[in-house]
Amino acid sequence: MDNAAKLCFADQMRSAREAAIKDGEAFDVVIHAVERLGSFLHGKQENLGAYKNDLNALIEASDVASVTPFSVLFKMVKDARNDALHQGAFARHLTVHSIELALCLEGALRNGMPAIVENYMVRNPTCAELWQPVSMIRQQMLANSFSFMPVKTQSGWRLVSDSHLAVYLRNDPDRRKERMARRLDDSEIELGPAKFVSEADQLADAAKVVVSGPALVHHRENQEILVGILTAFDLL
Repeated sequence: MDNAAKLCFADQMRSAREAAIKDGEAFDVVIHAVERLGSFLHGKQENLGAYKNDLNALIEASDVASVTPFSVLFKMVKDARNDALHQGAFARHLTVHSIELALCLEGALRNGMPAIVENYMVRNPTCAELWQPVSMIRQQMLANSFSFMPVKTQSGWRLVSDSHLAVYLRNDPDRRKERMARRLDDSEIELGPAKFVSEADQLADAAKVVVSGPALVHHRENQEILVGILTAFDLL
């Protein structure tokens, strides 16, 4: 696999496990991502079990370590998946192992990639807009478990934080509905300063930037173009 394919499937694994973390029974999202990767490696579409050797070869070619051996983990997920689909049982138990499997495969896919920001950042981050009512921004943050959202202002990129939003909404409880309906640029919500890294920066340097919060990732040739967001969580 070339780096572009590895990066694409690694991002799919991350998105799938994040969806599974939000919904304790969303194991199928992870399994579908694993099946897409297995089909790509296998060269044709089969059932999940047919992809075991191809996926195992990917793991063995990396230095990824898992709490549960991959062969055991894969069998548990495959067998439990059938039970869950046919009997409607063990969904949450299966989700836990599915997340571990996704982490294992994601690590194997990223193994050997250049240690630069563009290979680990979250691409196309969800941004807030100045025209949006506070209620809409609140809903996006709660639905996606965001702690921060970038917002473009006349003076450049800033950050809306969950803590500043909470202070704004709880500061005057009797006017909560009114304050929720206000546009962001018509509210008193404090917009925090944004830190930046380039997509071409080394991870070792970027880690020092995100130690105190997320960093916005700008295009390597144009700092006005936002291409991603990076947090310490993405570097674990």
